[in-house]
Amino acid sequence: MMNVKHLLMLAVCLLPALLVTPGSGRAVVLDPDTALGASASASSSSSSSSGTVVSSAEGSVRGGDGGRAIRPTFVKITAAPPARVAQIRGTTVELECEIMGSPTPTVQWVHGSGQTADWEDISVNVISEDTPTSVARVVTRLVIDRASRASQTTFTCIGRAAGQEVSSSTVVYHVDSVAHLGNYSDVPLLRPVAAVDTMFKNLKGARITLHYKTLFENMGSTVVLPCKAVGRPLPEITWLNEEGNVVGSLQDARFRTLPTGELIITGLRWADMGSYTCVAKNVLAKDESETFVYPIRPN
Repeated sequence: MMNVKHLLMLAVCLLPALLVTPGSGRAVVLDPDTALGASASASSSSSSSSGTVVSSAEGSVRGGDGGRAIRPTFVKITAAPPARVAQIRGTTVELECEIMGSPTPTVQWVHGSGQTADWEDISVNVISEDTPTSVARVVTRLVIDRASRASQTTFTCIGRAAGQEVSSSTVVYHVDSVAHLGNYSDVPLLRPVAAVDTMFKNLKGARITLHYKTLFENMGSTVVLPCKAVGRPLPEITWLNEEGNVVGSLQDARFRTLPTGELIITGLRWADMGSYTCVAKNVLAKDESETFVYPIRPN
Protein backbone atom coordinates (compact mmCIF):
# COMPACT_ATOMS: atom_id res chain seq x y z
CA MET A 1 0.00 0.00 0.00
CA MET A 2 1.49 3.33 -1.02
CA ASN A 3 1.76 5.98 1.68
CA VAL A 4 1.15 9.71 1.13
CA LYS A 5 4.84 10.42 0.49
CA HIS A 6 4.99 7.80 -2.27
CA LEU A 7 1.83 9.18 -3.89
CA LEU A 8 3.29 12.69 -3.92
CA MET A 9 6.58 11.45 -5.33
CA LEU A 10 4.74 9.51 -8.04
CA ALA A 11 2.79 12.61 -9.04
CA VAL A 12 6.03 14.54 -9.41
CA CYS A 13 7.56 11.70 -11.43
CA LEU A 14 4.64 11.51 -13.84
CA LEU A 15 4.08 15.24 -14.38
CA PRO A 16 6.81 15.75 -17.04
CA ALA A 17 5.53 12.76 -19.00
CA LEU A 18 2.02 14.18 -19.02
CA LEU A 19 3.04 17.70 -20.01
CA VAL A 20 3.75 17.14 -23.70
CA THR A 21 3.05 19.29 -26.71
CA PRO A 22 -0.46 19.26 -28.23
CA GLY A 23 -0.99 16.37 -30.60
CA SER A 24 1.67 14.19 -29.01
CA GLY A 25 -1.01 11.84 -27.74
CA ARG A 26 1.19 10.33 -25.04
CA ALA A 27 -0.97 8.90 -22.26
CA VAL A 28 0.19 7.57 -18.93
CA VAL A 29 -2.35 5.75 -16.78
CA LEU A 30 -2.26 3.80 -13.55
CA ASP A 31 -4.31 0.64 -13.54
CA PRO A 32 -5.99 -0.72 -10.39
CA ASP A 33 -2.75 -2.49 -9.49
CA THR A 34 -0.91 0.85 -9.78
CA ALA A 35 1.20 -0.42 -12.64
CA LEU A 36 2.34 2.13 -15.18
CA GLY A 37 0.91 1.75 -18.67
CA ALA A 38 1.35 3.89 -21.75
CA SER A 39 0.24 3.84 -25.35
CA ALA A 40 1.58 5.86 -28.23
CA SER A 41 3.31 5.61 -31.56
CA ALA A 42 6.64 7.19 -32.39
CA SER A 43 7.16 9.34 -35.45
CA SER A 44 10.44 10.25 -37.12
CA SER A 45 13.00 11.95 -34.87
CA SER A 46 14.82 15.23 -35.20
CA SER A 47 17.31 17.21 -33.10
CA SER A 48 15.95 19.95 -30.85
CA SER A 49 17.65 22.82 -29.05
CA SER A 50 14.55 23.97 -27.23
CA GLY A 51 14.24 20.97 -24.96
CA THR A 52 10.89 19.75 -26.31
CA VAL A 53 9.92 16.16 -26.99
CA VAL A 54 11.59 14.88 -30.14
CA SER A 55 9.35 11.94 -30.82
CA SER A 56 5.64 12.48 -31.23
CA ALA A 57 3.09 9.85 -30.39
CA GLU A 58 -0.37 9.51 -31.81
CA GLY A 59 -2.74 6.71 -31.04
CA SER A 60 -1.80 3.30 -29.78
CA VAL A 61 1.05 1.01 -30.75
CA ARG A 62 0.31 -2.66 -30.68
CA GLY A 63 2.82 -5.45 -31.04
CA GLY A 64 2.39 -8.73 -32.82
CA ASP A 65 1.98 -10.68 -29.60
CA GLY A 66 -1.76 -10.56 -29.18
CA GLY A 67 -2.24 -6.81 -29.10
CA ARG A 68 -0.04 -6.05 -26.12
CA ALA A 69 0.75 -2.34 -25.76
CA ILE A 70 4.30 -1.24 -26.48
CA ARG A 71 5.81 1.50 -24.34
CA PRO A 72 6.58 4.57 -26.48
CA THR A 73 10.06 5.98 -26.86
CA PHE A 74 10.77 9.64 -26.22
CA VAL A 75 13.38 12.04 -24.92
CA LYS A 76 12.89 15.56 -23.59
CA ILE A 77 14.77 18.18 -21.57
CA THR A 78 12.84 18.77 -18.35
CA ALA A 79 15.25 21.36 -16.89
CA ALA A 80 17.60 23.16 -19.25
CA PRO A 81 20.77 25.01 -18.23
CA PRO A 82 20.72 28.81 -18.71
CA ALA A 83 21.29 30.10 -22.24
CA ARG A 84 23.93 32.72 -21.29
CA VAL A 85 26.03 33.10 -18.15
CA ALA A 86 29.28 34.74 -17.05
CA GLN A 87 32.15 33.15 -15.13
CA ILE A 88 34.94 34.98 -13.30
CA ARG A 89 38.26 33.40 -14.17
CA GLY A 90 39.80 31.41 -11.34
CA THR A 91 36.45 30.32 -9.89
CA THR A 92 34.75 26.93 -10.04
CA VAL A 93 31.22 27.01 -11.44
CA GLU A 94 28.58 24.47 -12.47
CA LEU A 95 25.96 23.92 -15.15
CA GLU A 96 23.08 21.52 -14.58
CA CYS A 97 20.84 19.74 -17.10
CA GLU A 98 17.92 17.35 -16.57
CA ILE A 99 16.71 14.96 -19.27
CA MET A 100 13.89 12.43 -19.22
CA GLY A 101 13.52 9.59 -21.70
CA SER A 102 12.38 6.10 -22.56
CA PRO A 103 14.50 4.07 -22.69
CA THR A 104 16.92 5.64 -20.22
CA PRO A 105 18.70 8.35 -22.22
CA THR A 106 22.39 8.67 -22.93
CA VAL A 107 23.47 12.05 -21.53
CA GLN A 108 26.69 13.96 -22.17
CA TRP A 109 28.21 17.44 -22.36
CA VAL A 110 30.21 18.76 -25.31
CA HIS A 111 31.87 22.11 -25.90
CA GLY A 112 31.56 24.36 -28.94
CA SER A 113 33.73 22.32 -31.29
CA GLY A 114 31.63 19.24 -30.67
CA GLN A 115 34.35 17.57 -28.61
CA THR A 116 33.29 15.77 -25.45
CA ALA A 117 33.96 18.04 -22.49
CA ASP A 118 36.35 15.69 -20.72
CA TRP A 119 39.58 17.60 -20.41
CA GLU A 120 41.37 18.11 -17.09
CA ASP A 121 39.49 21.21 -15.97
CA ILE A 122 36.05 19.80 -16.72
CA SER A 123 34.33 17.01 -14.80
CA VAL A 124 31.92 15.31 -17.19
CA ASN A 125 29.64 12.31 -17.03
CA VAL A 126 28.16 10.10 -19.70
CA ILE A 127 25.47 7.57 -18.92
CA SER A 128 24.30 4.96 -21.42
CA GLU A 129 21.06 3.10 -21.91
CA ASP A 130 21.00 0.09 -19.58
CA THR A 131 17.70 -1.48 -20.55
CA PRO A 132 15.05 -0.86 -23.22
CA THR A 133 12.22 -1.14 -20.68
CA SER A 134 13.17 1.74 -18.41
CA VAL A 135 11.93 5.32 -18.14
CA ALA A 136 14.29 7.66 -16.31
CA ARG A 137 14.90 11.28 -15.51
CA VAL A 138 18.65 11.93 -15.46
CA VAL A 139 20.37 14.88 -13.78
CA THR A 140 23.87 15.76 -14.98
CA ARG A 141 26.10 18.52 -13.65
CA LEU A 142 29.10 19.98 -15.46
CA VAL A 143 31.78 21.27 -13.06
CA ILE A 144 34.08 23.87 -14.65
CA ASP A 145 37.19 24.35 -12.53
CA ARG A 146 38.86 27.13 -14.46
CA ALA A 147 37.66 29.56 -17.10
CA SER A 148 38.95 29.25 -20.64
CA ARG A 149 41.44 31.78 -21.96
CA ALA A 150 38.93 32.50 -24.71
CA SER A 151 36.33 35.22 -24.21
CA GLN A 152 33.51 32.71 -24.36
CA THR A 153 32.82 28.98 -24.57
CA THR A 154 29.66 27.13 -25.53
CA PHE A 155 28.71 23.99 -23.63
CA THR A 156 25.90 21.75 -24.88
CA CYS A 157 23.95 19.16 -22.91
CA ILE A 158 22.81 16.33 -25.21
CA GLY A 159 20.33 13.58 -24.49
CA ARG A 160 19.71 10.59 -26.76
CA ALA A 161 17.25 7.71 -26.56
CA ALA A 162 16.20 5.18 -29.21
CA GLY A 163 17.70 7.19 -32.06
CA GLN A 164 16.12 10.47 -30.91
CA GLU A 165 18.03 13.49 -29.65
CA VAL A 166 17.52 16.74 -27.74
CA SER A 167 20.07 19.37 -26.80
CA SER A 168 20.40 22.64 -24.95
CA SER A 169 23.39 24.99 -25.12
CA THR A 170 24.89 27.52 -22.73
CA VAL A 171 27.29 30.29 -23.73
CA VAL A 172 29.72 30.98 -20.87
CA TYR A 173 31.44 34.38 -21.01
CA HIS A 174 34.79 34.43 -19.20
CA VAL A 175 35.77 37.65 -17.43
CA ASP A 176 38.57 38.63 -15.05
CA SER A 177 36.29 40.22 -12.43
CA VAL A 178 32.84 41.68 -11.87
CA ALA A 179 34.26 45.05 -12.89
CA HIS A 180 35.16 43.57 -16.29
CA LEU A 181 31.64 42.37 -17.14
CA GLY A 182 31.25 45.29 -19.56
CA ASN A 183 28.94 44.24 -22.38
CA TYR A 184 27.95 41.18 -20.33
CA SER A 185 26.51 43.16 -17.42
CA ASP A 186 23.03 41.86 -18.25
CA VAL A 187 24.22 38.25 -18.25
CA PRO A 188 23.67 36.22 -15.04
CA LEU A 189 26.92 35.64 -13.17
CA LEU A 190 27.46 32.00 -12.21
CA ARG A 191 27.79 31.64 -8.46
CA PRO A 192 31.21 30.19 -7.64
CA VAL A 193 31.43 26.94 -5.73
CA ALA A 194 32.64 27.51 -2.16
CA ALA A 195 36.38 28.16 -2.13
CA VAL A 196 38.76 25.78 -0.39
CA ASP A 197 41.26 26.99 2.19
CA THR A 198 44.64 27.67 0.57
CA MET A 199 46.27 24.91 2.60
CA PHE A 200 43.98 22.48 0.76
CA LYS A 201 44.29 24.13 -2.66
CA ASN A 202 45.13 20.82 -4.35
CA LEU A 203 42.04 19.17 -2.89
CA LYS A 204 38.44 19.37 -4.09
CA GLY A 205 35.25 18.76 -2.17
CA ALA A 206 32.96 15.88 -3.10
CA ARG A 207 30.30 16.76 -5.67
CA ILE A 208 27.75 14.42 -7.29
CA THR A 209 27.72 15.07 -11.03
CA LEU A 210 25.26 12.49 -12.34
CA HIS A 211 22.32 10.55 -10.94
CA TYR A 212 18.78 9.48 -11.73
CA LYS A 213 16.07 11.67 -10.24
CA THR A 214 13.39 9.07 -10.99
CA LEU A 215 13.37 5.61 -12.53
CA PHE A 216 10.46 3.46 -13.71
CA GLU A 217 11.49 -0.13 -14.36
CA ASN A 218 9.80 -3.50 -14.82
CA MET A 219 9.54 -5.73 -11.78
CA GLY A 220 11.97 -8.61 -12.02
CA SER A 221 14.60 -6.51 -13.77
CA THR A 222 18.09 -5.77 -12.56
CA VAL A 223 18.30 -2.04 -11.78
CA VAL A 224 21.48 0.02 -11.93
CA LEU A 225 21.27 3.36 -10.12
CA PRO A 226 24.26 5.55 -11.05
CA CYS A 227 25.89 8.02 -8.71
CA LYS A 228 28.96 9.59 -10.25
CA ALA A 229 30.96 12.01 -8.15
CA VAL A 230 34.10 14.10 -8.44
CA GLY A 231 36.54 15.31 -5.81
CA ARG A 232 40.12 15.07 -4.67
CA PRO A 233 40.57 12.75 -2.92
CA LEU A 234 37.99 10.67 -4.76
CA PRO A 235 34.76 10.58 -2.73
CA GLU A 236 33.55 7.46 -0.98
CA ILE A 237 29.99 6.59 -2.00
CA THR A 238 27.31 4.94 0.13
CA TRP A 239 23.58 4.43 -0.46
CA LEU A 240 20.81 4.86 2.11
CA ASN A 241 17.17 3.76 2.07
CA GLU A 242 14.21 5.85 3.26
CA GLU A 243 14.90 4.82 6.85
CA GLY A 244 18.45 6.13 6.60
CA ASN A 245 19.99 2.65 6.71
CA VAL A 246 22.89 1.69 4.46
CA VAL A 247 21.85 -0.54 1.55
CA GLY A 248 24.11 -2.74 -0.51
CA SER A 249 25.24 -4.62 2.57
CA LEU A 250 24.98 -8.23 3.65
CA GLN A 251 21.45 -7.63 4.96
CA ASP A 252 19.97 -8.26 1.50
CA ALA A 253 21.97 -10.00 -1.20
CA ARG A 254 19.81 -8.37 -3.90
CA PHE A 255 21.39 -4.98 -3.12
CA ARG A 256 25.05 -4.23 -3.72
CA THR A 257 27.16 -1.15 -4.33
CA LEU A 258 29.88 -1.24 -6.98
CA PRO A 259 33.31 0.34 -6.42
CA THR A 260 32.32 2.90 -9.10
CA GLY A 261 29.34 4.03 -6.99
CA GLU A 262 26.36 2.38 -8.72
CA LEU A 263 23.69 0.69 -6.62
CA ILE A 264 22.58 -2.65 -8.11
CA ILE A 265 19.13 -4.03 -7.28
CA THR A 266 18.58 -7.55 -8.57
CA GLY A 267 15.07 -8.88 -9.21
CA LEU A 268 13.21 -5.60 -8.64
CA ARG A 269 10.13 -6.01 -6.45
CA TRP A 270 7.11 -3.86 -5.66
CA ALA A 271 8.40 -3.57 -2.09
CA ASP A 272 11.55 -1.91 -3.41
CA MET A 273 9.60 1.22 -4.39
CA GLY A 274 10.84 4.36 -2.70
CA SER A 275 13.68 6.85 -2.45
CA TYR A 276 17.33 5.88 -2.34
CA THR A 277 19.92 8.46 -1.32
CA CYS A 278 23.45 8.50 -2.64
CA VAL A 279 26.00 10.06 -0.28
CA ALA A 280 29.40 11.08 -1.68
CA LYS A 281 31.93 12.15 0.93
CA ASN A 282 35.60 13.04 1.19
CA VAL A 283 37.68 14.92 3.76
CA LEU A 284 36.47 18.31 2.52
CA ALA A 285 32.75 17.94 1.82
CA LYS A 286 29.69 15.73 1.58
CA ASP A 287 27.08 15.78 -1.20
CA GLU A 288 23.79 13.90 -1.51
CA SER A 289 21.32 13.05 -4.27
CA GLU A 290 18.03 11.19 -4.21
CA THR A 291 16.60 8.68 -6.69
CA PHE A 292 12.96 7.58 -6.60
CA VAL A 293 12.44 4.04 -7.91
CA TYR A 294 9.00 2.96 -9.13
CA PRO A 295 8.62 -0.75 -10.04
CA ILE A 296 6.06 -1.38 -12.77
CA ARG A 297 4.31 -4.52 -13.98
CA PRO A 298 5.53 -5.71 -17.40
CA ASN A 299 2.91 -5.46 -20.16
